[in-house]
Parts: sequence; C-alpha cells; structure tokens
Amino acid sequence: MKPTINDVAFEAGVSKSTVSQFLNKRYQYMSTTTRQRIAEAIEKLEYHPNQIAKSLKQKNTNVVAFICANLSSRFSLELLATIENYFQKVGYSVIIAKTDDDPKKERELIESFIARQIDGIIVFPTYENKDFYEALHKQKIPIVFVDRLLKGVDIPSVLLDNKAAGYDATKIMLDKDHKKIAILTFPLGDDITTRVERLEGYSQALKENDITENPKYIINCQLEEVNERLNELMNLGNRPTALVITNDILLETVLMWVKEHNISVPDELSLVGIDNVSFARLFDPEITTLAQPITDIGEKASKLLLEIIKDKYDPKSEIKVTRYRPEIHLRSSVKENN
Repeated sequence: MKPTINDVAFEAGVSKSTVSQFLNKRYQYMSTTTRQRIAEAIEKLEYHPNQIAKSLKQKNTNVVAFICANLSSRFSLELLATIENYFQKVGYSVIIAKTDDDPKKERELIESFIARQIDGIIVFPTYENKDFYEALHKQKIPIVFVDRLLKGVDIPSVLLDNKAAGYDATKIMLDKDHKKIAILTFPLGDDITTRVERLEGYSQALKENDITENPKYIINCQLEEVNERLNELMNLGNRPTALVITNDILLETVLMWVKEHNISVPDELSLVGIDNVSFARLFDPEITTLAQPITDIGEKASKLLLEIIKDKYDPKSEIKVTRYRPEIHLRSSVKENN
C-alpha cells in the first residue's frame, strides 16, 4: 500500500498537522530536529513522490515547464519558441528553466515545479536521474523527454536521429576522400544520448569504409578545454584533414579558434557541424551543417505532452521514441582531399 500522511506522522513521531505544515513549507513553529525527522520519514517511506502526484491531480493550472540543459544553445532557444507557440494556442503558459546538465539541479527544479502544480514537463533528462524519472512515471506525472532518451524508462521521447547525424557528417568527409577525420564532442561520461549516438555514427561510417579509428582524433571535453585540445590535435605529426563538430555551441567555438589561429578552411581543415545555425552561412567559407528539424521536434513533444495531460495518450499504441532525420546543408567548408 502507498504510504499516507498518517504513516509519515507516525514514523516521525509528530502529528498529522505538523507533517502538513512541513509539506507546505510552514517551518516557523517547527524545530530543526522536527523538520529533520519528518524529512527522514518522507524519504524512508517514499511518500514524497506520491504526494507530488496527488498535488498534480488536484488542480489544472494551464502551465507547463520546459527544462533544458542550457539557454546558450540556439537549438534550445528555437525549440523553446516552438513549444511556447504551440501551448499559447491552446491556452497554456510555459515556465522555462535550465539545468546546466546538473542532475541535482534538474531534480530540484522538477520537484519544485510539480509542487507548484504545473500540468506537465518537457525536459532534457540526464541518466543520473533515471530512477527518479521511473518513480515519476509510475505516479503518472505528465512528462515528455526531448533531445534525449533514457533507456529502460517508459516515457515518450522526441529527438534527432543522432546516430544518423554522426554518420552523415562523417560520410560527407569520406565522400571527399578524407581519411583522417576527427570529431569534437562534449564529455561522454554522463551517457547523454546526443553525444554518445553521434560518436557511434562517426565510428560506424569509418568502419564501413575500412578506416581504423584513431583515438587521438576523438576529442570529448568541456567547452573551456576546446582551444587547448584543438591545438594539440593540429600539432599531431599525422594531423587530421577534417573535423566533425557535434553541436552549435562547439561549432561557434571552433570557428573562433580557426579565425584566431589563421587556419584555412577548407584548405587546411574541412569542417562539418551538426545543428544548423545562422552564423554557419555568415562565415567565409560557409559551413556545411546537418540541421535538426526543430519545429517538428518541438511540436511533436508538445502534442504528446498535451495528450498525456488530457488523458488522450495511449501508451499501447503510441511509438515511445520519435526520431527525425537530419537535414543536410552542403556548403563550402569541405574540399576534395587530394
């Protein structure tokens, strides 16, 4: 049986009204010791997720939350615009937040929004919160994943076909007879879908063309380390002739590095970026990119969330993971490798 507020009160050795005051953050007449006992009881009994589900069902606020990794990415900003446009048309407001890919911050934001009785959430999930999302799904909290998925978590996910993007970007280079192809991505250790799958596509394209993968050509690092790692890459005795850049933030950084170091594109280094951005066409030469169909992704995620909120989503008939193919924009940043 699911624990009740009475169970929490009994476990903590306090009254039901004291637990109610704690849940509503009325701490002024409560000792620190009492607060700690109640918090420990809630955690032990796993009462909090159930209370979240209850509060969500009590009231429709016509408010949803969009929680992304960052707001410096053009992809995130354009996705937000699409989601806001969709929900405004159906009478909903959208709350915006960013996590900086911090699992603790991500979890705290979600708990805070649900406590405020928002109707649903679109979120860029992190793997570290897998158990948390599984618990929320069991409590029927309306959630849709976007840009990423968590294997084993039965929550609808809408994203790019990232493996295809990594494959296609590499294949563009291979078709121009490049064999020394490097790739730049953010750290892989947190198992974020976009990073892992784009690298898988890169590896598959090399393998299909009988090219041995060179570990020195694979850069995965934080943004502040990019310049140093690119310097190391280009100082290799057998340096690459081409570079796949796996998102818009990294592409902007690479273009600044190229300009600063007077690297001739594409004569010294051919470039392909995943994520289409306006500055890709402003650079000289114009940068070849693989665009995400952001409008399609945002509208699909919004439609799914609204269906879940309105109890019109059928988990048995709906496809759990929706992937979109990247759109290739061939420009001038890749040359024939002679």
